[in-house]
Amino acid sequence: MALLCRSNFKILFRCFWKLKPPKRFFCAAEFPEKKNPPGSGRVFSGIQPTGVPHIGNYLGALENWVALQNQYPSVLYSIVDLHSITQPQDPNQLRNNILDMAASLLACGINPEKAILFQQSQVPEHAELSWILCCLTSMPRLRQLPQWKMKSKQKNEGCVGLFTYPVLQAADILLYKSTNVPVGEDQVQHLDLAQDLARIFNNKYGDLFPQPHALLSEKTHTFVFLSSWRPYIDFHLFSSNFKCRAAVPCTLRRKL
Repeated sequence: MALLCRSNFKILFRCFWKLKPPKRFFCAAEFPEKKNPPGSGRVFSGIQPTGVPHIGNYLGALENWVALQNQYPSVLYSIVDLHSITQPQDPNQLRNNILDMAASLLACGINPEKAILFQQSQVPEHAELSWILCCLTSMPRLRQLPQWKMKSKQKNEGCVGLFTYPVLQAADILLYKSTNVPVGEDQVQHLDLAQDLARIFNNKYGDLFPQPHALLSEKTHTFVFLSSWRPYIDFHLFSSNFKCRAAVPCTLRRKL
């Protein structure tokens, strides 16, 4: 699958190369060194396992992910499968989507020697810290978040997992003492919640968690984290329409 994705992305890049300067697209493996000194702190971001990403995912977030791994000394990227089960999932399809997403991220240029790529559910501390933070969070605070209002209206009745989604997201960030988070613009309030929870925890139990800060993309001037979050790169950079995904070169050529 990784070889297939890489082959398809090479075809995709050749198409775009004719429209944009070559420097617009790059892979960590091709440009391992940066002239500028690396940033300080730790970067964390996550993406839901929606299968093979499309070009919007790459331009909106994944390209930035590749750049960040060359700029910061500590970078973690997670396939956040716990977030994805706030909606009904077929277990077998979800397993396949996780593998497809992992292969696609590697094909896009995520370098395991520069960034840690892992599956969220394989680290039980995510759920454990989420429960602790839930006990420090008030229900009125979560009701104020626009994502809950929007999603609960769409579904007529939102589940508890969707309601506490931002708390799990905060746990994802704080668990690794992350200081920098590339986050979608619609997720800024969720990052504010993570900052609030870090302060509340530190005031109660001692100074443990640093304050995470949002990273702004210089290219798009919009925040890009966890957007396949709409509720984390929903994180909804990902489309269920297979025709727009990077795995279909003929369709991409036609659209270009």
